[in-house]
Amino acid sequence: MTILVNKDLRIDELTSSFSENGIVRIPSFLENESAGEIREFLKQNVEYKNAFFVDGSNRQASDKEISDLSYDTRQKLYRGIHLSAAKGVGFLYVKHQIIDDSPESLKSILSCLNSKNVIELISSITQNMHLNYADGQATRYRSGDFLTRHTDDILGETRQIAYVLGMTESWHPDWGGLLQFYQQNGTPTKSWSPEFNSLTLFDVKKIHSVTSIAPFADENRYSITGWYRK
Repeated sequence: MTILVNKDLRIDELTSSFSENGIVRIPSFLENESAGEIREFLKQNVEYKNAFFVDGSNRQASDKEISDLSYDTRQKLYRGIHLSAAKGVGFLYVKHQIIDDSPESLKSILSCLNSKNVIELISSITQNMHLNYADGQATRYRSGDFLTRHTDDILGETRQIAYVLGMTESWHPDWGGLLQFYQQNGTPTKSWSPEFNSLTLFDVKKIHSVTSIAPFADENRYSITGWYRK
């Protein structure tokens, strides 16, 4: 898979927006054909694992591992996930971390995001000249999935700029899955619905969440996410 970045981005406007808000969304980030290929690959060819927070720790499990649990054990697992989330700490979605043994198409996406010209582009827009590389994961949010309010500024990590490459078409904002930002006291500020072929960048100190996907959502929410690091 050949991934090509749109050559007609308005860099000055994007830089000004990020400078003002610490957040920016870049529409039509990739050329249309590249974006379409990624979307179809994420929907049909990726082996995801459930990622969730329960009993004070981050966990992962395949769909089969969860379905193999007894009904009572499975119900207890989800109760634990939701109890943590009710206290403001938690997440539930499916993911595939892009690593050396990932499918070539996923590695091509990450290679594009790590290419010299893209890192220079992101550095220019964010005015952060310390960016060296990006990690990445493919994510899918289904009905009921969510990510509670948090920051990505983790002690001992080298994260600088968070990114979300949106790969969901025709999303209705009533379906949830909003990338929601907050003030320090928890007051909501900016809120962005998933947008196909958009790249959202934000400072890792920004408080944010992904709101729960509604039970009546007709689609899953797909994206490539990660962090540009020192």
